[in-house]
Amino acid sequence: MTPLSVKLWGLRILAIASLVLLCFVAGSGTPALALSLVWGPTGLFLVAFMRGALRLPRFLEPVKPFEPVLYRWLGVGLVKRIVATPMWPMLNGFDPPERLKASQESLEHAELSMMGAEVCHGAAFILMLPVALYFLAVGRMAEVCWILVFTLLLHGYPVMLQRANRWRIRQVNAHRRVRPSE
Repeated sequence: MTPLSVKLWGLRILAIASLVLLCFVAGSGTPALALSLVWGPTGLFLVAFMRGALRLPRFLEPVKPFEPVLYRWLGVGLVKRIVATPMWPMLNGFDPPERLKASQESLEHAELSMMGAEVCHGAAFILMLPVALYFLAVGRMAEVCWILVFTLLLHGYPVMLQRANRWRIRQVNAHRRVRPSE
């Protein structure tokens, strides 16, 4: 076993222990229920995106210039520092991303990957709104609060991060068109 896999399993165990601690502090399994409801559909949306059945609506494809500024004010920079490490994808069972080169092909691949992540997280975010409204309607406020917290953390911030990153890639592409590289 390599030291890296030991770290990965350590992080996975820490994540599970944190969830158990949240359940203990809350005095119920509500945080675990909320996390499974919020995170569960993401994989299904990824499969749908990969098969071409799920895509970003046309009106959301362009990123407006004010969005990255707004996202920075909302703390997306902190989220980026957390997930922009090779450990994050490996923790989730993916290979770490290659170092991004400024070639047109790698920029297009990165933008497509970011758009896919944005679609999956956005669809999961939207799916959780009626679920939270249902729990609100039946008077289960603890579930509503946990669902909203996990939805914001696990889907809202990733959507904002992907949109900010797509903005940066489009800026690099625009700069390359104006001043072609060697």
